[in-house]
Amino acid sequence: MKPFILSLTSLLALVSTPAHAFISPQEEGLLVEAMNQINPSQVHVENIRCSMRSRMCLVRMEVGQQQRRAGCMIERIGDATDLYSQNEDKATGKTTVSLSPYAQEALDRCVSQIL
Repeated sequence: MKPFILSLTSLLALVSTPAHAFISPQEEGLLVEAMNQINPSQVHVENIRCSMRSRMCLVRMEVGQQQRRAGCMIERIGDATDLYSQNEDKATGKTTVSLSPYAQEALDRCVSQIL
């Protein structure tokens, strides 16, 4: 019975719809840029990948003077507003992104544990 249940579970996992990102590649780039401005001497964010199905984002970064590679999770995200806010300068047309307080706190907590 166990092999049948495991086979069925594996089949359902393969057939299920893939996780989809809720932020665009352009927004990811702006978000990485915003994260790198927070504490550039200690943290260099490489990329961020988000999944709406799992309601979390993985932030890959290099931390500390030795530039240790690390990953931090921002969990329990309902939508993009839990992650960032976006502002557009009407004069220049340039879009800027700033982290939400929730996302900022999650990253700060993770980085402090690594350092």
